[in-house]
Amino acid sequence: MNKFAEIRYSLAQLSEVERKDIIAWLERFGERIHGFGMHGFESVEDVRGVRPGSGALFTGSTSPEVASPESSRSQSATPEYMTREEFLDFQEQSFTPFEFVNGIIRPMSGPSVAHCLITQNIHRVLDTRLRGGPCQSFCTGGEINLTLGDDEIVYHPDVYVSCDRSVWDPRWIPNPKFVVEVLSPSTQDIDSREKAVNYRRVDSLDEYVIASQKRPEVTIYRRADRWRPAVSVGLRAEAEFRSFGVSVSLAEIYEGVVFAETPSII
Repeated sequence: MNKFAEIRYSLAQLSEVERKDIIAWLERFGERIHGFGMHGFESVEDVRGVRPGSGALFTGSTSPEVASPESSRSQSATPEYMTREEFLDFQEQSFTPFEFVNGIIRPMSGPSVAHCLITQNIHRVLDTRLRGGPCQSFCTGGEINLTLGDDEIVYHPDVYVSCDRSVWDPRWIPNPKFVVEVLSPSTQDIDSREKAVNYRRVDSLDEYVIASQKRPEVTIYRRADRWRPAVSVGLRAEAEFRSFGVSVSLAEIYEGVVFAETPSII
C-alpha cells in the first residue's frame, strides 16, 4: 500500500502530457506482457489531493521543479489525500521524509552542506548545555505531531527541544518548546510564512527560530514578545534562547560554513 501511495504521489506531480505518456506506456506494457490493456485500472486523472477547509496555513510542494514557471509539470497537481494515521504508517516505510498538513503530504528536499552544518552546530550546542536537565534537544529526522483545533499537522523541524517527557510518543513529539528551521531556497516561504503562523498556535512553544544559510543571521520569534521578530546578524552576535536560558554565538552556529560572500563579523 505504501509503495502504491508513493507511485500515486509521483504521478500526481506530472503534467497532463506526461501522464498520457505513462498511460500509453502501460497500455503497451500490459498488452505485451499480460495480454490486457488499461481496462480496470484506476484513471490517473483522478489522482488529485483534497484540501479540507481549515485554519492551518498551508503552502504547496517544496519541490523547486513544481514551483518553477518553466516546469512542464502541472502546478495544480497535489499529493494524494491521507488521514494522519495512514500518513504515519506510510512515512515509516518511506525512504523520503514528508510533511503533512490536513491530509496533504509534501516531500522534503535534501539539505545542502551548509544546512547540515548549521543544524548540527545548533543541536550540538543545545544538547551539551541542556544535558542533565528536563529538556531534550532533537535533530533532523524526528517528527512533531500537532493537533491545533481541527487541524492535523506533522512537521520535521531541523532542531527542536521538548521538556515534558510524559506525553512523548515513541514515534513523535507533540509538545515542542523550541523549534529551529534552517532556510533553504525550496522551503524559505514555508518556514517564514506557513510555519511561522502554525507554530505560534502550539501551546507548548515559546520560541521559533529561523536561521539563514546565506549569511550569519538568526531571527527569533518569542511568545513573550508577542511573536515580534528579534534579528541577530554577524558572527560576533549572540542568539539568546530565553525559553531555557541559553545564549549561543553566531560564530558557534555557523562554524565551518562557507559563505558565498564574506560575512560580517560585527
